[in-house]
Amino acid sequence: MQTTENNQVSASTVNYDDSPIAEAEVDGVEYRLDAGHGSAVAISSREAGTWNWAPVCEGRWDGIQLKAKGLAFPLREQLGRALAAVMSSREEGLS
Repeated sequence: MQTTENNQVSASTVNYDDSPIAEAEVDGVEYRLDAGHGSAVAISSREAGTWNWAPVCEGRWDGIQLKAKGLAFPLREQLGRALAAVMSSREEGLS
């Protein structure tokens, strides 16, 4: 489902005490997406029921889809949908 590739994301670059942009659970694994610089998104995961997040990779959000070479296509699509839903609800809140 995920690769071990870690594209410029480390535990020291993500503040796990802050709220993530989006969260999703896929096949018993929890994922969180945190804001990076510009359109960058830090993607981390943990087994459901555990406490420690592990960096997976860095992705890019272009406003339509999530792009992340470190993730398999189906997982990237699911995380992209979760991110799109959050971004859409934020935009509706601004109107």
